[in-house]
Amino acid sequence: MKRMITIIMIVQFLIYFGFSMIIPVIPEIVTELNASTTHMGWLLAIYSLASFLSAPYFGRLSDRFGRRKILLYGLFAFAFSFFIFGIFIDNLLILYISRILGGAASGALYTATTSMVADITTRETRTKYMGLVGMSIGMGFIFGPGIGGLLAGVSLSLAYFMTTLVILATLIFSIFKIKETYQPTTDVRKKITLPTEYLLQPVGILLVCTFLIMLINSGMESTFQLLGIERINITPAEMGVLFFIGGIFNAIVQGGVIRKLKDGQEMPFMIIGQVFTFIAFIMLPFMNGLIYAGFCIVFLMVGNALVRTLVTSQITKEASANEMGLMTSTTYSMDSLGRIFGPITFNLLFIITPGVPFWFGAGLTIFATYFIFQYYRKRKQVAL
Repeated sequence: MKRMITIIMIVQFLIYFGFSMIIPVIPEIVTELNASTTHMGWLLAIYSLASFLSAPYFGRLSDRFGRRKILLYGLFAFAFSFFIFGIFIDNLLILYISRILGGAASGALYTATTSMVADITTRETRTKYMGLVGMSIGMGFIFGPGIGGLLAGVSLSLAYFMTTLVILATLIFSIFKIKETYQPTTDVRKKITLPTEYLLQPVGILLVCTFLIMLINSGMESTFQLLGIERINITPAEMGVLFFIGGIFNAIVQGGVIRKLKDGQEMPFMIIGQVFTFIAFIMLPFMNGLIYAGFCIVFLMVGNALVRTLVTSQITKEASANEMGLMTSTTYSMDSLGRIFGPITFNLLFIITPGVPFWFGAGLTIFATYFIFQYYRKRKQVAL
């Protein structure tokens, strides 16, 4: 099991290293095309819409045919989406098509890798290993934006071509190293239904919480650099450095804090994560320098590392083995739904006044925290 977890960690690192390389680049592309800054939000939102629509489909397929095939398909499609983005970087329409393909592929990748971890871990050890996998994602975010920001200084399309190579290397690695973790039963092959009943159970509250958390974080991601440009003339390279620093703290939390938690200890650390996020959002409207922005990123990364990983881990504990793919894909759909509305909402608020979206994010953080408390209250009532 530990060897398989290590391999999955390597795959996750490479995926998010490649993905995060382009984070500092998109705002510059929109600027060079002389397009409205709202395209920054729409390019992120269309990606998430594709993920939202595709994830349940891939979840059912993974429960029916296994995880490995879905993973390999996702890696190939993911790499191809970055390649055509780099080729047609001056064509806004093709950029949108590329983001749709990449979003669909990400739904397959999340479903496959998260289900694999859930397949080979027990309830008692799942939070620990979800933390380790989250650490590998954090490490990807440490190196990806920094290198992407530096490559953008040479050519904006270079980061996309490099990402293509990284994902293709991950695909080749996975073909030889990743083994199937789940063998579907005959009953699963015959009938797979949509998880509408989940929303009527306590876990449904966590699914709504997942939507809110991602709406907050994706909205911040789409406007943080715009605020930095407005207030301190931040560059892509400087954004890369900030994400590098934030990624280090993300990895420390995932690998040093979350992996040591035992089953049943998740709730207080979820709340601590929300407190860090809230503090960051009330600080952001007063951004006045690069060091100040760095503190905001660190608080956001620490909060995000705690809340998202622990919520995802708790959700997987509510699913049976033959519904794990469906449950993780439902989680990703709610995650993607947040990514659809987050960038659009925050960018529209940014047009009104640059500080408004961050006050809005602080309010939503309090609202999401209420849902966490409600989940544990309902879960306790069901147990009684």
